[in-house]
Amino acid sequence: MNTLSVLLPVYNAAPYLSEAIESLLGQTRQADQIVIINDGSTDHSLEVIEQYRRGESRIQLISQDNSGVSSARNIGLSHCEGDYVALMDADDICQPNRFEVQLEAMDRKSLDLCGSWIRTFGSKVRDVRYPTSDTELKYNYLFLGRTIANPAAMIKRSIIGDLRYNERLIFAEDFGFFFSLLLANPTLRMGNIPQFLLNYRTHSAQASQRHAEKNQECLKLLFIEKFNEAGLAVTEQQFETHYRIWKSYQAVSHEQLAAYLPLMRELIGWIEQAPDAQAIANTYWNRLHKQHAALGKDTAQLIRSYSGEPQSLLQRLFRRFT
Repeated sequence: MNTLSVLLPVYNAAPYLSEAIESLLGQTRQADQIVIINDGSTDHSLEVIEQYRRGESRIQLISQDNSGVSSARNIGLSHCEGDYVALMDADDICQPNRFEVQLEAMDRKSLDLCGSWIRTFGSKVRDVRYPTSDTELKYNYLFLGRTIANPAAMIKRSIIGDLRYNERLIFAEDFGFFFSLLLANPTLRMGNIPQFLLNYRTHSAQASQRHAEKNQECLKLLFIEKFNEAGLAVTEQQFETHYRIWKSYQAVSHEQLAAYLPLMRELIGWIEQAPDAQAIANTYWNRLHKQHAALGKDTAQLIRSYSGEPQSLLQRLFRRFT
């Protein structure tokens, strides 16, 4: 039977930590190893962990000086021994069947990376439904859409290899880790289970709340570095345009599009061999055209020249707006 490790980084999470650990211990499919990294907590987190460790031999505790969540996760990954690694945050709560459902889905669908829908609670309450298909998720990693929530993720350990979280990033480091996995393993298979398997706590102390304004700079660093490593040359100007179009939903000038479209064509081409990729690619080209329809026929022709042929449906869509 496949073995499962859980990776739980902890920093000053004492008010929430017992709920998180209890949700791990109460799984219908028990983990074989629970690796907890105490990242220099100054509250009572270490005492809470020690209390659980005394009664649970599967808990492995590693303490370090405060070095950030990416450093903690990287230390934890080096100690995980299971065939699969389930990620978790110290302020969240797993549903009791999370591990059972994910392991079954990963085996049945031959997935290397598997997430789920999440339900937020605390300062914000909502249901978050992520795309479920492999191809749509891959497009979303390239075009800054919804992907896989880090604390709901389970990964086949063999696919990780020596890859680690980027410790230079103070925001989007989880997106960056999965993005790097994809670029390093283009045939990687991923999916989200359409069930709410994680309750995600929202509160003002979260890094995602405190550092949200640094999102674009972190993503720029990540994309330019990783794209160039993968042989997809990208300039800062191209990334700025990429971000404005797909993350900020803003139109750009004809000249900016002309400089950007070679990169978009490369990104589409990198992934379009998948069975359902062409249909998704067409939606991106169509969205791009509609977003820039006000720029006129020359811009429409420019986009058409990069979108590829034959695409008769796409051409009809172009003609509708020109």
